[in-house]
Amino acid sequence: MSNHKTLSTLNEALGLMTLTTVVGVLYTFSFILYCLIARLLYLGLRKPDGKRQTDFKFILASVIIVWATMDVALNNQYARIIYVDYRSLPGGPLGPLAQDYVSTILHIGGISTFIGGNLIQGVLLWRVWVIYSGTRSRCAIPIKILASFFFLAYAALDMTQLVFFWNPQAMESPNFARKVELIFIVALSVGQTSEIIMTVMIVARLMLIRQKHIKLMGKTDITAQYLGIVAMLIESYTLSTAWNIAFSIGYLLKNPFAQNFFSRSNVQIAVLSYFLVWYRVYSGRAWDRQTQTQLSTLRWERRSTQLADDNLDMEVVNNIEASPPTFSSRQNV
Repeated sequence: MSNHKTLSTLNEALGLMTLTTVVGVLYTFSFILYCLIARLLYLGLRKPDGKRQTDFKFILASVIIVWATMDVALNNQYARIIYVDYRSLPGGPLGPLAQDYVSTILHIGGISTFIGGNLIQGVLLWRVWVIYSGTRSRCAIPIKILASFFFLAYAALDMTQLVFFWNPQAMESPNFARKVELIFIVALSVGQTSEIIMTVMIVARLMLIRQKHIKLMGKTDITAQYLGIVAMLIESYTLSTAWNIAFSIGYLLKNPFAQNFFSRSNVQIAVLSYFLVWYRVYSGRAWDRQTQTQLSTLRWERRSTQLADDNLDMEVVNNIEASPPTFSSRQNV
């Protein structure tokens, strides 16, 4: 009995710390990155043809930071209600009686998470479409279809999960609870798989382009930039992927500590990972500011290449240049 009470107290303490301190610290880092990105986007307005793209990027970044801000506000309100207003109810702040008073907050948070999560997944899907557009490879269309399928499957399962969680009272039924748990696990798995596969698709395309450059010109500083982009993508998305996997393990093991910590901070980790990619691209950390200029000035006739696809010229390899919101140097912002 004493051990159970101690574990319950530790779980409550960890939940409170996650809702306030951990979420607040992660949000601070995300907001700093947002401000730095906004500054870089503002500098991009000096370029005459960059206003439309800059406006779109700024609006998208602002929507993401608003989502993160809502998550912080909802978490703090949630913590105030269950840990301050109704802490003395039977079962404590994490008990069913206290949770009944935060159903509205949970509903708003569920909708917010659904919109924000699908927006980030949608941007990743858009990156796949952009980087595979223009290529004459036979696998380009199947790859784009597969990526779209994963996104639609994730969105459908996420919506189903949101609908089922809308009525907390129904969770009291064991059969219903098992169905919801199954849907939740499948949705989580599909979301993680979708992110990993689409990232691998982008990385594979970049490495293929790099190999073509090496065949044409040998190893140069330009080809090294592709490795920088690949490393940036892997580093940035590894954070959110590892976070989701850790939460999945905690959920399957029925570990309340892991569930509280990873689930409550998951939104902020997703936003932080997203802004890490943007900042490193716009600041030129992963793509030298002269790289696109050098690539765009190189034109190779079909007879000068020994690639398997003789119809490919440097225009196809330069397809990356057509996707400034995805991988652009500071000058293309």
